[in-house]
Amino acid sequence: MLYRDAVSGTRIRKKGGNSFMASEQQWDRTGLPSWAYLSERLLEVEAKRVLLNHWHVVGHVNDIPEPGDWLTFDLLGERAFVIRGKDQVVRAFLNTCRHRGSRLLEGQSGHCRGALVCPFHAWVYDLDGRLKRPTQAEKFPELNSQDWGLHAIELDSWRGFLFVRFSPGPQPPVATMMARHEEELRPYPIETIQPTDGLYSSDVTRANWKAMVDVDNECYHCPKSHPGLNDLYGGRYEEGPWLEGTHRIRGPFNEQPSRREINIQYRELVAQHPEPFASLPKAWLYIGIFPVSVLMFYPDSVGFYRSIPLDATRSVMTGAAYSYQGESDSMRQARALSMEIDSAVLEEDKHMCELHYEANASRYWQHALLGDSEKAVREHHDMLRSLIPELNLEREPDSF
Repeated sequence: MLYRDAVSGTRIRKKGGNSFMASEQQWDRTGLPSWAYLSERLLEVEAKRVLLNHWHVVGHVNDIPEPGDWLTFDLLGERAFVIRGKDQVVRAFLNTCRHRGSRLLEGQSGHCRGALVCPFHAWVYDLDGRLKRPTQAEKFPELNSQDWGLHAIELDSWRGFLFVRFSPGPQPPVATMMARHEEELRPYPIETIQPTDGLYSSDVTRANWKAMVDVDNECYHCPKSHPGLNDLYGGRYEEGPWLEGTHRIRGPFNEQPSRREINIQYRELVAQHPEPFASLPKAWLYIGIFPVSVLMFYPDSVGFYRSIPLDATRSVMTGAAYSYQGESDSMRQARALSMEIDSAVLEEDKHMCELHYEANASRYWQHALLGDSEKAVREHHDMLRSLIPELNLEREPDSF
């Protein structure tokens, strides 16, 4: 039963002697069907329609400052790398030798001197991707260096961050998607950030990649699931809608002092930053880029992370942190603490995602009911539905 409070006029729902406020906002609160978090067949469709033809952040130009420096990126069996050429141009290629398909570059990052050499049969490629020579060339027909060069893939950049996609897709350039955030991001010296500890990866999480993104799209869970984060900025959490392929989340530091020792130390260190860094907002800002990338902007550092599927029910979170050029001692110490805070949050989110997986694995669970503070979850789901209309079905279809 519903009635209105005589003083505030707020709608109150009363049932069984208990009362609670009810939202008057009207929107479709239905989450994705449970089968969408379990289906290997759906993941194959997602790979084609969503994951391989949309932008993914892979690093920053300052990760590869010298000719021959490279970064790799793997996604659902596809392998890519970005490399700086002798002409200083950064390019992206499939990480696959044209001879027998061997992986060319092993590891997350590295440097090659002058040329790329396949570890299998020692075919050699120039840093611009052209075939330089096959081993024992006399045993092959004449091979055109361009035609038999490495397969190039699409590469884009925004303020130094590098993005790749394996095949053409519907998204515009990253700069177009990020345009609405430029004014807010103007104070951050993103172009000159410096790599710190390389790429990090979470432990494998028993959850579908969309569950990891769902957690990222709301902070309704933060007071209960992230007590440390809530102590830092939970009282002033801001969240905007998904628009033009991006999503904004911002956590200004709480007005009241933090209670947890790590947060107290962190905020004291941030207060010691020299200019121009002292003028950066006292907040943690996140910009999500559809489908799985997030850029992070802190008073002490910048970073990114990605939710990467291994299969339909296993995923990992990978990312990297960067220092500001001219980092002071207080900034270095604050960056170490913010990474420690983030590591705790990552473990907490991992646990929540695994609990979510257990529900979707149940034959009795159908879908979520979303609250007003979880609209961004629905918006991300709707972007997926627009690309995969079958996600509107309650049961997995026989074919896609």
